[in-house]
Amino acid sequence: MGFLLKLSLALCAFFIGAAPIVSPAAPETDKSPERAPTAELQEIKKFVSVEVQTQGSAEKIGLRSTELTDLTRLAFLNNFPGVALESSGGPSLDGVERPNQIGFINCEVWTVGEEYIVAYHVDCNAGPYVTPRTPNAVWGHALLGYGPKDQVPDSIRKGLRSLIEKFALVFFRSRGVVESAATAK
Repeated sequence: MGFLLKLSLALCAFFIGAAPIVSPAAPETDKSPERAPTAELQEIKKFVSVEVQTQGSAEKIGLRSTELTDLTRLAFLNNFPGVALESSGGPSLDGVERPNQIGFINCEVWTVGEEYIVAYHVDCNAGPYVTPRTPNAVWGHALLGYGPKDQVPDSIRKGLRSLIEKFALVFFRSRGVVESAATAK
């Protein structure tokens, strides 16, 4: 057990040093200098991709990508009133919207360990599309943690809901909305 704890702590330390907490904004080549990256969120009319991918030992400890995706979509619907969530998988090529009017949220859940101690990394990125197949992440946030195998799945689920709430605050603040479903409690 001591070895697994040391391994989990070492992996957490690695993630803290290697994982970006906030994704860098896209290059400034096509934006006016006075425009903040979150201003691009104002252009989004609907979201077409809200997805969660799992890696590592996630499946072995009971975390399924489809279940986490459903949970994240439900969190989206609860925190983004008035913003549509349409068919998933990315914008259609024949749509009338410009790519920057279509948003995405992509999350990745990575776990290490399947015994007593499990380390995890949850990373979410969101923003508009640049072209129909090229997302432009203007917001990102990551969570790191570890714990007993039986508690980690719930911690990850709570973390995903929390990250969606944080993105909702940024999204609605970029639009000048003072109170949203995420802040009105």
